[in-house]
Order: sequence, then C-alpha cells, then structure tokens
Amino acid sequence: MLPLRCLAAVSAALAVTFLAAAPALAHVRTTSVAVDVRGEAGGVAAVVDVEYDVLGRLLGLDGVVASPDGNGAAVDEVPAEVRRVSLDAHAADVAAYVGRALRLSRSSIACTARDGGRVELADSGAVRVGLAYECPASGALAVRSDVFQASDGVVDDIRTMVAYDVDGVRGSTLLDAAKTSVTVGESDLFAEIPRFVLLGAEHLIFGLDHVLFLLALLLGARRLRDVVQVATAFTVAHSVTLVLAAIGWVGVPGWIVEPLIALSIAFVALDNLLSPRSSHRLPVVFAFGLMHGLGFAGALRVDGPLSLPTLADLVSFNVGIELVQLALIALAFPALLFLRRAATGPLAARALMLGTVGAAVAVAGAGLVWFVERSPLLT
Repeated sequence: MLPLRCLAAVSAALAVTFLAAAPALAHVRTTSVAVDVRGEAGGVAAVVDVEYDVLGRLLGLDGVVASPDGNGAAVDEVPAEVRRVSLDAHAADVAAYVGRALRLSRSSIACTARDGGRVELADSGAVRVGLAYECPASGALAVRSDVFQASDGVVDDIRTMVAYDVDGVRGSTLLDAAKTSVTVGESDLFAEIPRFVLLGAEHLIFGLDHVLFLLALLLGARRLRDVVQVATAFTVAHSVTLVLAAIGWVGVPGWIVEPLIALSIAFVALDNLLSPRSSHRLPVVFAFGLMHGLGFAGALRVDGPLSLPTLADLVSFNVGIELVQLALIALAFPALLFLRRAATGPLAARALMLGTVGAAVAVAGAGLVWFVERSPLLT
C-alpha cells in the first residue's frame, strides 16, 4: 500500500501546486539589468537594457503587465506597438532616469551624462537606452548602477550585468545589493565565479518552467541510461544557445522563446503518455533545449565584448544551472525508480500507472496554461 499512497500524494501535490500556481508564477518580482560600457579617455558610451514592465511601473508607462492580483491572476500581455508609442512619448523621462541612476566616474571625478539619449524598444522586449558621457581624460573608470532599487517598491531583487571595453581593458562583472559598483580592470575573476554559479543555480531553482521540463523528462525515463541521454542532450543544447545569446550572436524575441518553452513542457509530458518508447525523444529534447538556453540567457544578457572574464562568467552561470539540474535528477529519479520497482502487485501497478498519468497531465496542464498566457497570438 505504500507505493499507492505515495503516488496518490505525489499526483495530488503536482496537480494542485502546478495548476493553481502557474498563473501567479508566470511573473516574478525580480529583474535583471544589462549595462554595456565602451570608450576611452574622455568619451564613454553606455547601453542599458531594462525590463519594460519594471520601468513602466516606476515611470507610469502604458502597456505594463500588472502584478498578479489578489486571486493570483496575471494580466495578459499587450501589443508591442502600445509599448513603443508610450516609450516614444516618455523617452526624455526614461533617458533622464537611467542617466541619473547609472553613474560613471574617473579618479572619483564624476562623468557628466550628455543631454538626451537614445531610447528604443529592443527586439527582446526590453527597453534599450543609449547614453554618452563626458569624463576626465585619465584615471580608472568606475561604474555604479542604481537602476531600480528595492526601495522603489516595484521589485524585490535586482541583478545588474556590467560588460565593459574601456581603455583597451575588457571584462564583465555582476552587481547586486552587496556589490553596487565596479572599477574597470579591478574585478577579480576568481571572486566573480561563485557569484555567477549562484546566479545560475538560483535561476533554475526559481524557474518553475525549467524545473517542470526536467520533471517531464524524468517521467519518461525508464533506465539510468535514458536519464543520462536526455540530460546530456538538454545540457549540450541549452549550453550552446545560452552562450551564443548571452554574447549577442543569436537573438530571438522573448515573445517567441517564452511560449515555446511553455509548449515544450506540455509536449514532453504528453509525449510520455502517447508514445512512451518513442525514438524521437532525443532530437525533441535537444530542440527544446535550444529554446531553454535562450530563456536562460535572458537572465545573463552580456551584449558586450567577448573576453576571458566574460567567458568565465558564462561558464560559471551554466555550471550553477547544471549543479541544480543534477541535484534535481539525483533526488527525483531514484524516487520514481523506487516506486516503479515497488509496484509488484496488480493494485500497486495500477496505482503506478494512474499516478504517472496524473503527474504527466498536471505538468502538461501547467505548460499549456503558460503557453496561452505568454503567447501574443492567443491573448
């Protein structure tokens, strides 16, 4: 009776948790900012990418996706044209805010942001602000970002990725509440590695869609060999697109990537039911892994010069993702294997089948909810 009770509990928990929480977890109260700084001597330029919804709540822009309401329901996406028109109308306010929040200095002498700035809606859906600064001709350049603060009341956590190519020095670093500024050329590569490993781990842990995709893969795995094959295919695929997208060599709009990630969850879960021994599993996992890599890159937008420190940051971020992925597999697959081997009697075998079907349906349901919620063609 133990397998039956365990399967019933697991299935019920999956159904209630994932289907009820799916709309509320589609939008999280954390954001990332990407800063690309380039120049030499007295002329320095910066390109800043920020999330439209966060900036919109702060500055009162139109077309903002509201935070989940009291019932956990999120407002549907809005056409990009609505955001573009609002952004054009408030371009001066946006440039002024980012210009004040991104502070550059040389030898403790502040750089001056020139009036105006280029403000546009990027293909990724982010707001891209281009600024030019007049700086002292000599001295190490320091970059401090106060773009979005927890005290603003619109987000709880902010991560800022700074990539720079200044005075012939290239590199990148991660800013957060504990580290709000960087001096060009003084970032410690070995000190940055654990920060990016932690960032990658957090991204997978709190990315319920990626966790569900892994769970769907495990539900279809019968042997350790199956797990190794699908995990390898997924890892290779998302690692390739993560690096290519993060450094700007590949770009796919978020309104395409996010619905496909959601669809991948539903497809793999239902595929386990309709064709559990299908030979197309690995190619499908690899293809969807490419999409998930693009989603991972959204948390690590570099868009700057490729250098050894930047490459180390990307690898560290991916290592964090892989560590959590391995931990999830190490916890979930042995539990599933135990239940399958413990189901020796007819009643237990039937409970196993019903539990597997229930879990797959719950996962697929969450994926379909997200797909409808994220697709601009369906909202």
